[in-house]
Amino acid sequence: MAEYRYEIDEIRENFKELLEDEEFHSELIKVADNYPDEKSISITYEDMSLFFEDLEFPRFVLKHPKICLEEAEEAIKDILGRSYEDVHIFLRLKGLPEARKKMVRDLRSDDMTKYLAIDGLVRKATEVRPKISRAAFRCDACGEDFKEKQSGSDIEEPIVCASCGKSSNKTKFILLKDKSDFENFQNIEIQESPDELRGGEQPQRLKTWVKDDLVGEVAPGDRITLNGILDGTPKRKSTRSLSRVFDIFMRVNGIEVKEYEFEDLELSEEDRREIKEAAEDHRIFAKIVSSVAPSIHGLHNEKIGLALQLFGGVRKELADGTMTRGDVHILLVGDPGTAKSQLLRYISELSPRGMYASGKGSTGAGLTAAAIREEVMGESRWVLEAGTLVLADGGIACVDELDKMRAEDRSAMHEAMEQQTISVAKAGINATLNSRCAVLGAANPIYGRFEVHENISQQIDLPPPLISRFDLIFALIDKPDREKDLEIAKHILTIHEEGERIEREGKDAELDSKSVLDKEFLRKYIAYAKSLTPVMTKETMKKLENFYLDLRGKGGDDSIPATARQLESLVRLTEASARAHLREQATVEDAERAIKVTGYFLEQVASTDSDTLDIDIVASSVSASERTLLAQIRDILKEKRGIHEGGVPAEDIIEEAESRGLSREEVRKELKRMKTNGQIYEPSPGSYDLA
Repeated sequence: MAEYRYEIDEIRENFKELLEDEEFHSELIKVADNYPDEKSISITYEDMSLFFEDLEFPRFVLKHPKICLEEAEEAIKDILGRSYEDVHIFLRLKGLPEARKKMVRDLRSDDMTKYLAIDGLVRKATEVRPKISRAAFRCDACGEDFKEKQSGSDIEEPIVCASCGKSSNKTKFILLKDKSDFENFQNIEIQESPDELRGGEQPQRLKTWVKDDLVGEVAPGDRITLNGILDGTPKRKSTRSLSRVFDIFMRVNGIEVKEYEFEDLELSEEDRREIKEAAEDHRIFAKIVSSVAPSIHGLHNEKIGLALQLFGGVRKELADGTMTRGDVHILLVGDPGTAKSQLLRYISELSPRGMYASGKGSTGAGLTAAAIREEVMGESRWVLEAGTLVLADGGIACVDELDKMRAEDRSAMHEAMEQQTISVAKAGINATLNSRCAVLGAANPIYGRFEVHENISQQIDLPPPLISRFDLIFALIDKPDREKDLEIAKHILTIHEEGERIEREGKDAELDSKSVLDKEFLRKYIAYAKSLTPVMTKETMKKLENFYLDLRGKGGDDSIPATARQLESLVRLTEASARAHLREQATVEDAERAIKVTGYFLEQVASTDSDTLDIDIVASSVSASERTLLAQIRDILKEKRGIHEGGVPAEDIIEEAESRGLSREEVRKELKRMKTNGQIYEPSPGSYDLA
């Protein structure tokens, strides 16, 4: 023990003094009485610092944690005495000082064997399995039983018998599972939180070993702080030689789960003061909208929707236990070159928990979650790995090329967007993961460009039920317009000119933008605002109620202009506006903002040729007028199929439809669509029959 500042007996005595303190002693007895339901007592570094005022011993514990934690457990046994002889209580040390908090990418050789705290989000988690800690063996020569402590990944057989002294060459050792000691074991892999990364850095990962009562506490997607000892194993070059390079992992001693999304950003008192001062500006929301992708010209209404999505509504638990989501889902669909991808990138960087993924390029866990086979402790095991929607829990998942995502992700998206959970039932793993995130999706039209006269659901390769789950859908259409094109050209050229000037003169040359908030400040503003839970006033609810009733009256004879989903969207958008102003109550002004952006969305994608609204254009692939036309054609086919053999000629169908007041061109288009959808077929060329 020459290399240690304290002797073993001294370390144990120090822990006994600490744990015999009145507060900790009563907690220790409580845990012992509840054993094995409870197996740990937690102590913060601050508690130790207050008890040992010179800080020498607390610092020693962080420097030599392995020996200290072992002696702490021995001290607990001494305190509990014989009355708790079969009780084994663990000491969990948490709440480490800032100097001991590390990012995965900052881990160095000096950190090996030290006690550290590492923040991250759970990427993978294996199933919980028993692991042998003390193996019982029986000597075949003398028949005596004895135990050997196990520390490696494989069971280590004794070299000699503890009773007769015969070596393994002269006797056989039989493993006794019923007399061996086991502990629960789980392997968890964490990755750096995207909030802490800048400049296109890729999140790094760290494998961790979790034992005893800490297993099963977290699931993929959870934001956690792991406290433990950094350790390593040498890479194996061959069966006989080991590399000098080590693979690092953490032996976890304690887990702290973060409950709220705004915990990821630490806000100082100065930050809070600046945020509250900024909110007093009557133009604060206009500034927030201007700060959403300021390099992209125009798209004012779309940016209002994106700004509201950043704040989101309030998630509520109802009396029957069901949850209503507060997150706002937005879909951008439109022509190439309308800055869809650029908007998604910017929002993913602006959101305190933003994640970016491509529906086409996602592999492995994809957008939702996957069970994969992986080597763990020398064995091939099924591991649950979180996808983008799970990792973005509490933030915004920006999914580009949403129309090109994998079939299995597409089916799982329904649950993820409405129930905000992802159920996994693969390879014997049954789990439900949280996906409490907003979805910002971008999709390209099937025909390459957006056709104004075609239904939106017919132009995107997405199922209509999935499209209907979006609160706002914006069609970004690129139409030649000399005045608008001139504005865009000037804006782009100005941006490039400014970029060249900054490149020449350095970043200090940046102009003070009058209405754009600093990106880092806005992230903090959003994080703070999301901690508020605004309540709607009676006047606000009346405003939304009247708008919804008026909206329902704007349909045609058979069309449905809006459903209850649009009313729920209005509530979320109203609450988001209140959060953006840091209000405790959602006002009529907030409701008017929600009504304006919802009205813009409905007029853009749900309006018909007769200037009525029909939400079925969005919610299904057939509008009310098309349903009527479809029903008429089906009736004609039923009437005439008995007259004609080999199908009803197309001209007969069109003539009969014309006599009923239908347009020849509309009937031709509908026949083509019905054939494509498999509702009718051609028994002979130019003739149709029902499928």
